Amino acid sequence: MTTKELPSVYQQFIHKSRYARWLPEENRREEWHETVARYFNFFEKHLEKNCGYILDKKTRKYLEDKVLNLEVMPSMRALMTAGPALEKENIAGYNCSYIPVDHPKAFDEILYVLMCGTGVGFSVEKKYIENLPIVADNMHPTETTIVVRDSKLGWAKAFREILTLLYAGQIPKWDISNIRGAGERLHTFGGRASGPGPLVDLFNFATEVFTKAQGRRLTSLECHDLVCKVGEIVVVGGVRRSAMISLSDLNDREMRDAKSGEWYRVESQRALSNNSAVYQNKPENIGVFMEEWLSLYKSGSGERGIFNRQASKTVASRNKRRDTDFEFGTNPCSEIILRPHQVCNLSECVVRSGDSEEKLLDKVTAATILGTMQATLTSFKYLRKTWKETTEKERLLGVSLTGIMDHKILSGNIFNKAALKDLLVKLKNKSIAVNKEWAKKFKINQSTAITCVKPSGTVSQLVNAASGIHARHNDYYIRRVRGDKKDPLTQFLISQNIPTESCVMKPDSTSVFSFVEKAPDYGLTRHSRTAIEQLEHWLIYAEHWCEHKPSITISVNDDEWLGVADWCWRHFDELTGVSFLPNFGHVYQQAPYEDIDKATYDKLQKKQPNEINWNELMTYEKEDTTKSSQTLACTAGACEIVDV
Repeated sequence: MTTKELPSVYQQFIHKSRYARWLPEENRREEWHETVARYFNFFEKHLEKNCGYILDKKTRKYLEDKVLNLEVMPSMRALMTAGPALEKENIAGYNCSYIPVDHPKAFDEILYVLMCGTGVGFSVEKKYIENLPIVADNMHPTETTIVVRDSKLGWAKAFREILTLLYAGQIPKWDISNIRGAGERLHTFGGRASGPGPLVDLFNFATEVFTKAQGRRLTSLECHDLVCKVGEIVVVGGVRRSAMISLSDLNDREMRDAKSGEWYRVESQRALSNNSAVYQNKPENIGVFMEEWLSLYKSGSGERGIFNRQASKTVASRNKRRDTDFEFGTNPCSEIILRPHQVCNLSECVVRSGDSEEKLLDKVTAATILGTMQATLTSFKYLRKTWKETTEKERLLGVSLTGIMDHKILSGNIFNKAALKDLLVKLKNKSIAVNKEWAKKFKINQSTAITCVKPSGTVSQLVNAASGIHARHNDYYIRRVRGDKKDPLTQFLISQNIPTESCVMKPDSTSVFSFVEKAPDYGLTRHSRTAIEQLEHWLIYAEHWCEHKPSITISVNDDEWLGVADWCWRHFDELTGVSFLPNFGHVYQQAPYEDIDKATYDKLQKKQPNEINWNELMTYEKEDTTKSSQTLACTAGACEIVDV
């Protein structure tokens, strides 16, 4: 049986390695149509049971065909977990969340949410952490033993119990004998267990933090580090790599310097979060902005980023459907405006170069229906009831566009600003109308905010589209993926003659696969526009398509930084969802992306098989080694890492 459902070998690889579940009765991974059917089977039953709605065959076929044919995508978290895992914990179907660290329960709730695969935005602003209790004056060991149950709930509850005792000055013992060993299969969510080691690391780390904080409250940096350590230990059974964004006060120098010097050697957990400074308003003094901008430039990593809370409130107020009397936060990719203790599900329209207005409206319709279906998922275990209340009140959607830069009009390649703005408003209004209609059918509230542009890292590779509002890497390029030589999928790809070589850094343990890719004839590449031109294009989407935000990472050349700073200052009141990275322009061996010319593309394409026999994977994979459950939804800057 040869997989021909997805057009290219690379797209098939993305599905098999990221989204396909293991079928134990057949001893193999799902085909693409089976993955999609599992999603719709789940929602057909869920809607009937929880909303009293019968999904008729015609509607299901309409939506299912759209997903099968890569025209729209649902929440990829829901696609991964649909079935017993999603039924057991609805929050696993959501892409992103936000929580301020204003209560001890925030720490274990973050652990639970991350273990379910949902990205977390959190805040350690002073006004929040001042609500935390003061740690006892003296810490002392006790005979109290915390017994850790072998489940997500068990881990989170144990962490909550330990923090409660630490606040009281008691250092407990813990019993981890019930936790499965490393590598054992996780039947409900798929993948493999990490064993108790990471959890023990977290407990020890928390004990050290609290011991240093005797007689006072935790500082913003200590809260930040504890949350980052939570993210670091979520290794398997939920995710391989957690995704977080940390918001902190503009004048918080400890947080500004959190990634200065050789932090990665002594505080490696800090790599698990991107950091942004919170601006309550535009600074009265440009010097305040320039000081932070210089710090961002010097970091070389785009941190701390800019989170403009007033701009978020302004955006949220525009559609007149949303209560803006909240201190909004955001998700790791910063495209969603979130209340405290709120989640958002995402869906996506895949824009193709030849799409007409009618076709785009049809895709927006389907993506909005999927998002509205997903918004019915509100059975949250473990979390405080405010999570359910907030989610049911607003029923947020995140209907996104990806492949924007592949389309003549949407990319602005044929730059008629009036036509572009008019089209975006039509698409937005269609999404609002469709959501209102289907929310009524499902007997839920109309969404208070719907449209956004997400980065779409892995999804864009599955569907072969430019990522979100970003341009393609180049007209022709090599896409490289690393694989563990012991992994069955790696061994299979080698057997199928996918071009491979040993990793120059880890030649004994890691293989590097190369896939050649080509952009559409009319698509733009990363070389096509200056940083300012990208920002001007972003602003059109922010004003005419988004009820949330368009997320974009601007690569800034060295001679552009001052001009970009000037643009940001002039447009500060609109600035939300933008991050900046230095465009180093250097090339290193076996980089994930490498520019090539057409002649090289033609030559390498002949060496790459047009199709491979995925049925032969069974020869190498005798049991579940899938990693779909280990891939987090909202992975910010890491969302295009698709190594095996």
